[in-house]
Amino acid sequence: MNSKILYLIFLLTSILKISGQENPIENGIFTNFNQFKLEKPCEIKSFDLKDKTDLLITINNIESNCKGFKKTNKIIAIKYNNETYYNMRFNVEFMTKNRFSKLLVQGKYCAFLVDESYPINIQGQAGFNTGGLFGALILGPNGKNKIYYLDIDKGYKTKVLTTKRLKKLLEKDGKLLESFNNEKNITAELFLNYLDKLNKKFE
Repeated sequence: MNSKILYLIFLLTSILKISGQENPIENGIFTNFNQFKLEKPCEIKSFDLKDKTDLLITINNIESNCKGFKKTNKIIAIKYNNETYYNMRFNVEFMTKNRFSKLLVQGKYCAFLVDESYPINIQGQAGFNTGGLFGALILGPNGKNKIYYLDIDKGYKTKVLTTKRLKKLLEKDGKLLESFNNEKNITAELFLNYLDKLNKKFE
């Protein structure tokens, strides 16, 4: 075998290795918070998907050989069709099982939205029937909305993103805070947009 053929084989092998490394995992699980922070899910065999909406998935069962995996409701998050869904049970408000909310913002700050498209029992737990936490319910295209967020440097439990908390986060960038203070039309989408802008400051 001459040197040219050997070189071509080497080149083809290298290309295949690189392309394999770049292929993202479309469906996987984050069995612990460190995996989630590093955005390195463990690939799984299959999901038994019970229900799916635009913002919420419910899982019956997961087929997995991932290290540290015990029960579906114990994992931090799920990657499904290249979207990340966070386990709702990691908030004291929700008594849910195997329900995961789609992250609409991801980075140093992550956030998901609970709106009136969610099941009634989740709306009730989120405080939709009573007005909820003061300043937490925000109007938007889907009516009432409530945003839950976490700072990945401070742990895995989520909090409600109120106006007061968002302004506190935005204090890290004076221009962003000033811009937010000048906004007139306060919506959930606006909150998420500013949280995403803040994430870009940490990239």
